Amino acid sequence: MTRRMVFAATLALSMGAVSLLAQGPGRPGGPGRGPGGGMGPGGPPGILARVHQLDLTDAQREQIRALGEEGRQGGDPGSGVRAAEQKLHAAVLAETPDLNAIETAKTALGAAQAAELDHRVAMTQKVAQILTPAQRQQLLNMQPPGGRGRGRAPSR
Repeated sequence: MTRRMVFAATLALSMGAVSLLAQGPGRPGGPGRGPGGGMGPGGPPGILARVHQLDLTDAQREQIRALGEEGRQGGDPGSGVRAAEQKLHAAVLAETPDLNAIETAKTALGAAQAAELDHRVAMTQKVAQILTPAQRQQLLNMQPPGGRGRGRAPSR
């Protein structure tokens, strides 16, 4: 049973890596990453921007600003993901691909993604503590930037 789970996780990571590799040059790190992207130390793509769309009190604005500053000082958690993606990309496209190097790069990418997710969740929890229940509900109902997110396009 655990072999199946490991295989499924490996397959899922591989599919994610293939989609990232397919994006090609000109889109560093994929959507929401890199210059002009929504991913950064502030948390989930656009969370701080979406929070600012709410009717915040001055005290809430100051607390949110301080969170953003704290995030910037903590560094960019997405940089570890981008570096791991680049290493996986290099391992897969090597002249003679080394399966061990590919597996190591996939594992490193998974760990970097988990660390980035942990950071985003922690930041979102901190933001949620600042908001009123009504503001949290309003934020929950907002559509994230970039449209419908990942997944299938709506059928016509």
